Amino acid sequence: MQKKIFAWAMSMAVAAMITCTGCAQNTNSSGTDSGSSTAQTTTLDDNDTAEAAVGQSLSAIQSGEAGVTTDEDDLCDNYDAFDAEITLEDDSTKVKGNTKAVSVKDNCITISAGGTYRLSGKLTKGQVLVTGSEKVKLYLDGVEITSPSGPALVCTNEKRTILSLAKGSQNTLTDSADNADTEINGCNVSACALFAQDKLTINGSGSLTVTGSSVDGIVCKDDLKLVNGTITVEAAQDGVKGKDCVAMFGADLNVTAGNDGIKSTESNDDTKGFLQLEQGSATVQAGGDCLQAETLVWIADGTYHLTSSGTAVNTETGEANSGKGIHCGGDVEIAGGKLTIDAAEDGVNCTGSLELQAGEVDVTSAEDGIQADGDLTVSGGAVTITTTGTVAASAQDDCQPNNFGGGNPPSGDMPSGEAPSGNPPELPDGETFGGGNFGGNGNTPPDNADNRQNAAASDASAIPAAAMQTIADSSTDAGASAAAAMTTAAEDATSKGIKCGGSLTMSGGSCTIDSTDHAVHAAGTAVSSGTTLEITSDNKGISSRGDLEISGGDITIHSCTEGVESKAEMTISGGNVRILDASDDGLNTGGSDSGSYAMTITGGYIYVNASGDGVDSNSTWKMSGGTLLALSSKGMMEYPESGCLIATNCNAAAGEQISIVDKNGTVLATLQSPKAVSDVIYGIGDSDSADYTIVTGGTYDGTINEDGYGEGGSVSGGTEVTANGGTGSMNGGAPAGGGRGGAPNGAPNGGQGGTPPEMPNSNNSGS
Repeated sequence: MQKKIFAWAMSMAVAAMITCTGCAQNTNSSGTDSGSSTAQTTTLDDNDTAEAAVGQSLSAIQSGEAGVTTDEDDLCDNYDAFDAEITLEDDSTKVKGNTKAVSVKDNCITISAGGTYRLSGKLTKGQVLVTGSEKVKLYLDGVEITSPSGPALVCTNEKRTILSLAKGSQNTLTDSADNADTEINGCNVSACALFAQDKLTINGSGSLTVTGSSVDGIVCKDDLKLVNGTITVEAAQDGVKGKDCVAMFGADLNVTAGNDGIKSTESNDDTKGFLQLEQGSATVQAGGDCLQAETLVWIADGTYHLTSSGTAVNTETGEANSGKGIHCGGDVEIAGGKLTIDAAEDGVNCTGSLELQAGEVDVTSAEDGIQADGDLTVSGGAVTITTTGTVAASAQDDCQPNNFGGGNPPSGDMPSGEAPSGNPPELPDGETFGGGNFGGNGNTPPDNADNRQNAAASDASAIPAAAMQTIADSSTDAGASAAAAMTTAAEDATSKGIKCGGSLTMSGGSCTIDSTDHAVHAAGTAVSSGTTLEITSDNKGISSRGDLEISGGDITIHSCTEGVESKAEMTISGGNVRILDASDDGLNTGGSDSGSYAMTITGGYIYVNASGDGVDSNSTWKMSGGTLLALSSKGMMEYPESGCLIATNCNAAAGEQISIVDKNGTVLATLQSPKAVSDVIYGIGDSDSADYTIVTGGTYDGTINEDGYGEGGSVSGGTEVTANGGTGSMNGGAPAGGGRGGAPNGAPNGGQGGTPPEMPNSNNSGS
């Protein structure tokens, strides 16, 4: 799929300056004039280029790519004169003006010539039909049309139609539930309430309510532009459809749809089939996808509330339809605006690339929050994601820790020596033993104590009755098929926060993620250089199948199984990484395939509180700079050959101080241990390990912040723990609980990690 990213300038700033009050019309009719004066004006022909347009929506478009723009006609919503004024009334419709251009037969009003027409009045069983080869402007001023067959308003003219909603007016278009696809004037007219064969623009300061009782609400077979006005659409199936595109420039749109809310359907031309949301607002309640496009979803500004219930069923196959917030067969670009998404499946999903550049995005989803099959980039904006789904065994993507901390077991003999005798260390009040990967059922998925359910359950009253097709009744063929489809989908579903099928790049903005599956996952490489991440996960915090690099940004992982994992190589050269509570490993490299799992730390600040390995590299790992403070309660810590101060027999109790002291007696770092700790690693870079000691307990005379962390000062008393500079075995001693298999009752999990230490002021490199 060709990548299409629009460069933008806020068109509505221009549109706001262009007032079309009293847009003049040329009246060449032979009928009676309305009496208003007529001034001459020049308007753009439909074939004129976008560069010539007044109030164009895009000031710059990348080479070879084009969106849609607004011109004078799109922006004009008030008129001084009309070619004809049509007053609708059952069996008594009146026409004033050019009577040759308007015909009335059996409550079907046909407009056959180009021009501007004012419509008012009511038809309870009628239709307005626009034909011919010219551009037509319809000024709706209190119109109510209900059609017994076919759409209430049908535009088959060969050039575009502009619907202007008169100030303060209320207009309604409704079709019958018995309406079906038909042919009118050689055009295949869809079953809907409002149909346009060519381009359609809706503008004005009035309101329009469209009720698609049969199938769809608004169907346009070309470009659909929603410039302004209040537009409400209720539809049994799809709400708003623009084949080539749907573009919003300032309208207030409310859609309730049994299937998809707003969609663009052209799939044979990758320059079409897109949604272009520049400004305005949209509230969408859909049984299927809220926003759907074939090639591109581009959001520059505006406010959007998207709710998908996931209740839509394909009427032909009986299978469950997609139930996503945003669903695109190409690329998604969010460059501004405010989005609130509540989805039964993915919040945002695309088969191409996805870019988050600016704006606010709040997603609650039963499956993935934001998912792209291709590359995914976060360069700005504020993203909040909550996923609520249960992760099926077939879709866990190595999401549960294995018995060796997520990678292959180390080669060679196991560490010699006996396991520590006696009972496991006491745990803080409320904490329990067992359940870890070194005893007990270590491969049991995390228990969702809050019984997370799909937060996107729908209000049935929000969906038209014609759209409410239940899948619960398996006695019907359609119900059984739909139920089976949803079961299969559930078996394969993931519930990750951010999921990337290509390369993941995070260079700015912020992401707050609470997920039942991985919080951040990339199938390819992952690079974090500037994004602020706040993560709470029932599974892994950040994972990649390719190389993972952290060079900047602030990453806080409040709880997880494994904190940061790469199935290839990991490099940390800057930034701040806090892993507050990892039930398994803190940092991990390794995988089931052969390859390099090297870990390299050259800078940054890293704090790890892990129940498993604080650091686990299934290859070599080197540290030559930065600050690393890693705690482990399982006795399985791994460490480099140099660059760290190691204590493998710390045995600090929960609440006890652990202090790193230099040769002058100055405390470099002290931490009130959040749990019982067996192993400690403190990164010292190229310094001589002989110049440092590790002290547990004692009295610290410095200042402890609310996190239980301090720097400077000195410590008196306490127990000096035997430490080395990383010249021994890669394994940090005999595992607690009786070696790698674990004691029968399991090793202690260590409890909650508590609050992390603050980053030292001198170690904020790369942030």
